Amino acid sequence: MTMNGPFGGRTTITARALHRLAIGVFSDAAGVRIDRVRVELEDQRGSLRVSVTVPVLLGRSDDLVQRGSGIRRRVISSLEDLAGRRASAVDVRFSGIERTDRRVQ
Repeated sequence: MTMNGPFGGRTTITARALHRLAIGVFSDAAGVRIDRVRVELEDQRGSLRVSVTVPVLLGRSDDLVQRGSGIRRRVISSLEDLAGRRASAVDVRFSGIERTDRRVQ
């Protein structure tokens, strides 16, 4: 993807960079380690169709439907804000379990 601005030159975001950005955004939105996130990006007439598989994070009180909706909203806005790309669809699949097991000392 290439973006042109009021100044000479251009900014190009490679497919690999967009993929890594999406992984980081999902990791942050789901609250899981980056190595547990699997993302697929597909071009849909200029927009992105994004599919992600992340583990369920135990220890949160919201249900999985609410979590999926929250993750979807954060990813859509983050991809637009950070990469200037519109996500037309974001599919979230939960698999496995990630425990929060963080103790306060």
